[in-house]
Amino acid sequence: MKVSITKHPGAWDKLKKRPDPLTSIALTIPVFLLYHLGILVVDSRSDVDMVSNAVLGLLKSSPPVYVVGTLALALVVATVTWIEERRGASTSVSLTRVWLEGAAFALVVLALFGWATSRVLRSTDPAGLETLGVWDKIVLAAGTGFHEEFIFRALLVTGFAAVLTKIFRLNNKGALGIAIGLSSAAFALIHNVGPHGEPFLLDVAVIRLLLGGFFAGLYILRGFAVAVYGHVFFELLVYFLYA
Repeated sequence: MKVSITKHPGAWDKLKKRPDPLTSIALTIPVFLLYHLGILVVDSRSDVDMVSNAVLGLLKSSPPVYVVGTLALALVVATVTWIEERRGASTSVSLTRVWLEGAAFALVVLALFGWATSRVLRSTDPAGLETLGVWDKIVLAAGTGFHEEFIFRALLVTGFAAVLTKIFRLNNKGALGIAIGLSSAAFALIHNVGPHGEPFLLDVAVIRLLLGGFFAGLYILRGFAVAVYGHVFFELLVYFLYA
């Protein structure tokens, strides 16, 4: 007689498992709404927020349409995620767990890069953040964390890695390593591009390159949601401690 034993995952096994991509996106809805609705009442924008900058005219001409569109997009993502969880195609993950994990990584980044980030602020925006109120800093941190992780990690790291594996036939580890380097370089240099770009400073670029590499690694190991919340909490700590 055979006895089958079903091993249920323990707390540590659940904690080690990163959220799937769809669940990760859904878990960042609070950050998405905080920023995209928050900019209705503050005059602060994330530098890499291409979406809301593109619809700035709509926001000014018809705020209700902008609000409805923003809420509708969030509702669609939440609904699709709920349906996929009901089908068993994705796994539910506690938002509290992701918040705590993001906060823990934010403290790690602060310990590693806090002094360097204060150097960046003094070099690039010595007085700008001092003029921002509490709500402005919260909204700006949400926008910076969400959009930088979406563009430089979710899009560029994933996109570069896919191109390198499918077209150049690199192995996964090699492709990811190069993708992290390329996306981090783009993250460091984007601040020097455009009409409002900063003068290039080598030490500032190196600091941003290292920060980009850290968050890229966090994105790969722990997923988009943890990277976003870690970035948002890190920005908040920097804004309130060093600005």
